[in-house]
Amino acid sequence: MVELIVSVAPLALAASTPLLLAVLGELVLQRSGVINLGIEGMMLVAALTAVVTAHHTNSAAIGFAGGIAGAAAVALLFGVFAIALRADQIVTGTAINLLALGATGFAYRELLRRSTELQSLPKAGALPMQLLAWLAIPALVAVALWNTPFGLRVRACGESPAAVGATRASVAWHRAGALALETVLGGLAGAYLALVLSSGFAENMTAGRGFIALSIVIFGRWKVKGALLGTAIFGFAAASQYALQASNSGVPYHLLLALPYVVTLLVLAGVAGRVKAPESLGRQDL
Repeated sequence: MVELIVSVAPLALAASTPLLLAVLGELVLQRSGVINLGIEGMMLVAALTAVVTAHHTNSAAIGFAGGIAGAAAVALLFGVFAIALRADQIVTGTAINLLALGATGFAYRELLRRSTELQSLPKAGALPMQLLAWLAIPALVAVALWNTPFGLRVRACGESPAAVGATRASVAWHRAGALALETVLGGLAGAYLALVLSSGFAENMTAGRGFIALSIVIFGRWKVKGALLGTAIFGFAAASQYALQASNSGVPYHLLLALPYVVTLLVLAGVAGRVKAPESLGRQDL
């Protein structure tokens, strides 16, 4: 068992890095009382814009910036409807996912038709992003949420928006600030997925990672330590299925592919009903 953990650890770290970035971004946003089911679409658009930007500039760093820009476009659409217009957050996020899936697929096919060299991308270093995602960003998120006035107000927006409004602080602006933080992290997640983990774009390449991120936020009880633990569990489950495939264990291929998702469901089922979400999560009232 120990040998298996040691052997799959590097792959688990690589596979779970974009997921952790998405989890941390969604954690911040949900703490403000907003749930974004569209984070899957945000990552997908970021992956495509990162690939296009990196291809045309021949720079992985600028490619990551392009990924954040793509995520920002999706976040702006979500913010207008869910925060400014107070539309239903679940419906808005679902619509964004469907739009992003169709739009990225169409755009990618059109780009391939015009350029056969789109997959020729500059190399991006995996280790710096992994250290950033697993060490620096969680620490910064924890400090920002629990040790700054902004973080206090963001958490208050998720628990009692009326109390925040009574201090003459803007609930909408604080939620927009939380969405901006998710935009940066979601953009980095999508860009990492395309430029580091996959070295290119593929249709629906996020493969449900946005929904897994939502479940990990719940499992982690909206805390950074829980987010790290939940992401590590999923990462090891994902890496283990690759190791089992390589070992010719005789288990059907499709069952192995389902392993990380089954593990996630079992973990989530174990904490369901025993977690307390932010009081105003998903509500439109300010």
